[in-house]
Amino acid sequence: MESSNRQLIKIVKEICQEHGITFQGFSSDWVIQLTANDHTMFIHGYKFPNNNAAIEQICNDKSALSDLLSAHRIPHVPHSYFSSPYNKQNPPPQDNWKRMQSLLQEYGKIVCKPNAATGGYGVFKVSSQRDLEFASQEIFSASEAMSISPYRKIQAEYRVIIVNASVGVIYEKKRPFVVGNGRDSIKSLIEKDPALLGIETDNELDVLRVPDADEIVEVSWKHNLEQGARPVIVTDVFKTEILSELALSCVAALDAEFVSVDIVEDECGFEVLEINSGVMMENFAASNPENYEIAKNIYQKAILHYLNMDTPRYQYSNQRPGKTNLVPPVLEETARERGVQMIPDKEKGNFAIFVFKNGKRFVAKDHPLNINYAGSISLCINKAACARFLHDMGFQIPRQKTFARKANPDTTLSDLSRCFENPGERLGFGFPMILKPNGLSQGTGVYKVFNAKDGLLAARNVLALKEKNILLEEYCPGSDYRIVVLNGQVIQAYERIPFHVVGNGHDTIRTLLQKQADAFEKANRDKTVDTEDPRILRNIIHQGYTLNTVLNAGVICTLQDVANLSLGGTARDLTDRISPYYSELAISIAESLNLKLCGIDIIAKDITDMNRADYHVIEVNSAPILNNHAFDGKKQEKYVKELHGMVFDFLESL
Repeated sequence: MESSNRQLIKIVKEICQEHGITFQGFSSDWVIQLTANDHTMFIHGYKFPNNNAAIEQICNDKSALSDLLSAHRIPHVPHSYFSSPYNKQNPPPQDNWKRMQSLLQEYGKIVCKPNAATGGYGVFKVSSQRDLEFASQEIFSASEAMSISPYRKIQAEYRVIIVNASVGVIYEKKRPFVVGNGRDSIKSLIEKDPALLGIETDNELDVLRVPDADEIVEVSWKHNLEQGARPVIVTDVFKTEILSELALSCVAALDAEFVSVDIVEDECGFEVLEINSGVMMENFAASNPENYEIAKNIYQKAILHYLNMDTPRYQYSNQRPGKTNLVPPVLEETARERGVQMIPDKEKGNFAIFVFKNGKRFVAKDHPLNINYAGSISLCINKAACARFLHDMGFQIPRQKTFARKANPDTTLSDLSRCFENPGERLGFGFPMILKPNGLSQGTGVYKVFNAKDGLLAARNVLALKEKNILLEEYCPGSDYRIVVLNGQVIQAYERIPFHVVGNGHDTIRTLLQKQADAFEKANRDKTVDTEDPRILRNIIHQGYTLNTVLNAGVICTLQDVANLSLGGTARDLTDRISPYYSELAISIAESLNLKLCGIDIIAKDITDMNRADYHVIEVNSAPILNNHAFDGKKQEKYVKELHGMVFDFLESL
């Protein structure tokens, strides 16, 4: 296939140009090599190296995949394996034909297909022994094995594309159809539509029938985009949640990174039909400019992740060209104004060494000011261990329980399920509760769960992050605050308000969400809001809304489970108003953990109230980002600069 005919090549070349990645093509670009920062990846056809070879082979083997899904109790259309009589390495058993006939008799109608093929080619709908003979002969003449599945009366077929173990896009594959005009036969209507030329029509369709005017007639029983089907993005939030949950359960079972999961809606409900390890979006990308950008974003995530270029540093410098990220420049400006020499890591940019006038040195990695001892840093990263120490030292923390991630994700889910079924007895607290990974930051993988089903869905998403431990934590009502302590002094305190939209009486939540995301980026925030974050949809649903709901003027819809600024939250500065009690509390926590600089996250009623001491310590961050965006423009820049100046003064005084 020539590269000019492939959307993938066009997209990958654009990504390489935008991110400084070297592109090299072989065999008419059917094999491509990408190189950046001492990392190399090969793409063969539509096969990316993000999945390991075993996963690829399992996905290509329909019957083996069916067995694996059965073992994990994932709803799917079962596929049975039949070896070709021409297969010398794996000859069929003597009862091969009888087993085929038995399946036809059991189901009444079956589907026969090559066991390892894709694209819907060589797939036969079989309802008689004669059909079975023809289908098996055709398949065995070209393939080493065939799989047989029961024929389902499919109401709809969906594709869920998973990238980096997260949902990238969900769309329905609408079967090809014609619209009657009252004059032409179905056959004539097909011939007049260039998109349907050469299409394999349903053998049960009367192509000579003249449909009524405006009558919609589906002309094929297949849903493959390569054979005339059309992609339609799924917007129904309830259906999106169901499809996401089912696809992510497959990812957890396979330990896959980058696949597409085909799910059918039939008389049995929602069932997995196939999983493709080669993510082909040719027809999807070519259907319209919006879908092209979606496909590009998905391929970009896969490429940057594999090449280790999806860290915040690369997201800033490559994905958002021209934007001003305050943190790196402010370190340089602060150093320059104080006569401090900065030695940058010119090759990769991971490190910088600051040399003070008195000869003292400080090494910064990825620009956060982590000036603490290694032991204190490691303790803060381990949320569960840090909470235990805080509790033993007399500080108030939420009740919590830690779950180790087992080798089999289903075992972990079973352990969690038992707790969700009887949380009061097993955990000591009930719903709602917080579920989060033990070692990640910036709100990654943190969910507020309201019931057992909600918890299992969130747990699957967290397991996909590959964290070793998961925490279930008591939900503590109140406002979310961060208090930053430097060398025994509170230098910053602010309330963190979760990402939300406010109704105006005429815009839908979808529109308000996009406006907020656009405003977030225009404000030069160091991260963009992920409007496709599944937690946003969950929160909308739990509040009784959909994306198409028009909120009354002044009505607030909270969009995120947590108030992290990196997830779209906003800040209200309270540095000058924090009560002495909470200042002393924060300083005491920092001293207890031997932290010179830290951000302490607290849930409380009001940290400015002189008489209130009701709080729970949620987390302690040993490398707090000091650009809280409580202000805008020049005031924000000056404020952040002053905070970094305090840190530099402290470092120089050591």
